[in-house]
Amino acid sequence: MIRKNVFSKLYHCLLVAAVAFAGITPVADAQSSQELRTWGLESLQQIQTDFSLKQPGLYADEWKAGSTIDRAPAFMWGCGVLLPALVAAAKCDRVEFEPLLKTNITAIDTYWNTGGSGAPAYDVLPGPKTPDRYYDDNEWVALALVDAYELTRDKLLLHRAVDVYNFLVTGEDEKLGGGIYWRENEKTSKNACSNAPAIALAARLFQVTHDRKYSTSALRWYKWTNAHLQDSDGLYWDNIRLDGSVEKTKWTYNTALMLRSNCLLYSISHEKRFLEEARRIAEAARKRWIYSETGAIADGGQFAHLLCEAYLALDAIDKDGSWRTVALHALDFVRHKLRDTNGRYGDRWDKSIDSPLARVSLLSQASVARAFLIASVYTKH
Repeated sequence: MIRKNVFSKLYHCLLVAAVAFAGITPVADAQSSQELRTWGLESLQQIQTDFSLKQPGLYADEWKAGSTIDRAPAFMWGCGVLLPALVAAAKCDRVEFEPLLKTNITAIDTYWNTGGSGAPAYDVLPGPKTPDRYYDDNEWVALALVDAYELTRDKLLLHRAVDVYNFLVTGEDEKLGGGIYWRENEKTSKNACSNAPAIALAARLFQVTHDRKYSTSALRWYKWTNAHLQDSDGLYWDNIRLDGSVEKTKWTYNTALMLRSNCLLYSISHEKRFLEEARRIAEAARKRWIYSETGAIADGGQFAHLLCEAYLALDAIDKDGSWRTVALHALDFVRHKLRDTNGRYGDRWDKSIDSPLARVSLLSQASVARAFLIASVYTKH
């Protein structure tokens, strides 16, 4: 059980010039690291209360008011969103939260499936079962495992992240000139959501191992994704089918992971072209998805939280404060407009909540906890 946190005296700082640059009307002062931490831990506590299953470290996929029926375990996507929240919590308080993090990592081994046509990887649901594995599901978990490895120096976590990388390589072929499929059992499209986080994962693996095969993969997938899925405005389409037709829906998370990937590639190479591209993508995303009146992000939380993280990653290397402001104003809207009286959050990050929610998913609640806690870590420095 997560202990209750005593509210510290909250402080605020105004970033007037940065807000003007970002084109956002101030809805509140920028949050402190302590305030974001408090919000994130409150949300994480609510997740423990609502979603914990009998097996320690496993969570249900959904909470429904008044339901006493045994609940199904979460899909791997939800697990992959929650895990980074636990990593961030452990960064905030290692003594308190590292045990919870380790318990969760051990528990999701029940999703590890050694069958299928490729290498071992996380399945969409716990086994034993016929393999049904998604490349993007595995990427979300592996990115968190790399972060957890940096915190704990537990080499088993790094080895598991490398196992996922090896699985990704089995999802790449020469059709359409390369790129990674979305789903192992249904190789009909190559998606931004399976290629963009693969770039980020390969870049992160290079950062911690210095093995050039990872940076080579990152650059190869980066080139392919830009050639096949990037629009002229800098944003990204959803997928390309094997017949060459493109699904041109644009989601925040696809663009967010390419923004983050550019930041990582800049950190690795120090080539300014990556930083310049990151800035171009960030501005295009701001114009497309950020409401200037409220700072809210026009998308569901399961996607929007990744755009917040990408803005924070860019701000960490750009260091002018403006991109952090965009992220913090979005999170301010989430806290004050999406939270019901019981501490649960709505799905959409641009829609106010005016009554208690009767049903929420792990995915939606973990997105909020993760965003607050990761922002707390970024604003601490």
